[in-house]
Parts: sequence; C-alpha cells; structure tokens
Amino acid sequence: MTIRTEPIGRVALVTGGGTGIGRAIALKLAESGARVAVTGRRPEPLDRVVREIDESGGEATAFPCDVTQESDVVRLVRHVKATLGTPEIVVHAAGKAWSGKCETMTDEDLDAVMAINLHAAWLLARATAPAMQAAKWGRIVHIASVAALRGFRYNTLYVASKHAVAGLTRSLAAELLADGVTVNALAPGFADTDMVADAAATIQKATGRSVAEARGILAAYNPLGRLVSADEVADAVMWLVGEGGAAVSGACIPIDGGTQPR
Repeated sequence: MTIRTEPIGRVALVTGGGTGIGRAIALKLAESGARVAVTGRRPEPLDRVVREIDESGGEATAFPCDVTQESDVVRLVRHVKATLGTPEIVVHAAGKAWSGKCETMTDEDLDAVMAINLHAAWLLARATAPAMQAAKWGRIVHIASVAALRGFRYNTLYVASKHAVAGLTRSLAAELLADGVTVNALAPGFADTDMVADAAATIQKATGRSVAEARGILAAYNPLGRLVSADEVADAVMWLVGEGGAAVSGACIPIDGGTQPR
C-alpha cells in the first residue's frame, strides 16, 4: 500500500487564513492540491481567499469563528469534516501581538494574548490530533515568532506566549510522533504583514518618524536586514507538511536569516 506524504488531496485547516501569513499558507496549500478550510473572526477576508482558491480550480471553505473558544473549535472541526473531510493538516497562523512596558500590562492583557497565541493552539490540537493518530498521519504547524526563541523589550506578554507555544510544540511532538503525527513551529522574524504595519504605525506615532523609517527599524531586527515575506513562511510550511519534512518534529525554526536562541 502506498501512503500519501504530500498535501495533494489532503484536508488542511488554517487559522488566521484570511490575511497575511495565514492567507499565503492557505493559497500555497490549495495550489499543492490540498482541500483547504480557512477560519478567522472576520468573514470578508476569508470569503476572498475562498474565491481565490475556487477561481484557480481548488477546493476551499470558510468558517468564521473564535478559535479561543472551545465550542467554536468543536463547530469548526465539525464543519470541516462535513464539507471537506477530516483535517489532516492543521496550521495555527492566527495570533496577536502585544507591546508595552511590563508595568502597564494588565491581567486582562495576559489573558487575551495567551488565549489566541497559546490556548487556541492547544484547543485545535486536542480537537484534531486523535483523528490524525487513528489515521497514522498528520501534520500540525504553529506559526510562532522569533519571540519564541529570545526576549524583546516591551513585549513581555507576547514573548511569554510564544515561548509557551514552542513548549507546547515540543511536548505534542514527543507525544504524537509514534502515531505518525509531526508537530512543529515556525518562528518568523518581522514580516511584511498587517501586524508589522500596525507596529510601524505605533512607532511613527511615538517617535515622529516616517512609516518607511519605522518599517526600517523593524526590518533591522532581522539578520536578513529586511522584512520576511508571507510567502517565505508559507514555503516553509509546505516543506514541513510534505515528504521532505517527514523526519522533522518538535522543531521551532527561525525564518529571518539567522536569529539564534539567547
């Protein structure tokens, strides 16, 4: 019996799939032949991605929901099973940045950033891993950040949440590998996305610098000296869910040209 190891024909679920890195991942997966479900809180960008995939000859569905809520995740997985099939590839690309001095952060801030960056990743794994284990094949990829590998000033909560994602990734990988399920995290540096655009706007407001100068400040954090593209992150996802990445699990891979853990 031949076991399929490429995304073609498989069912993929991408959170945060309407914009930025999530959108790029959804389109790449569809291009490879996967049937793709995208989710997020806002229906409009999700619907645009589904139209793009449909117009290119692919198969996709959108299901707006809040993946920090267990009931929503249950309904999401039920919808994907009913429309496309059981999810075999899960990419958690939804996330939230959070910046500010430590003393200004509140308990509510902590709960909010952990909810989307960590709790949602755990809910999704808990809801989808058992079917992957039963099938003896599955791929889970968390889009973390270089903040999972090092610390940054004024990003206490965000860094803590992404370090937690890296820990979740390693532990799930150890638990699931015997059943043919790999779990990995990607750690992009500052990427050319709406999240970085918002950060640049914050810098502009606080410093009076231009948007271009603010973007340059953020790009300088990357050893590459430029912003990472969403497609570069999506290409790494494609490697991890394909045959080439079958021997990789429990990794947190930086994508910025050279960041090392500190």
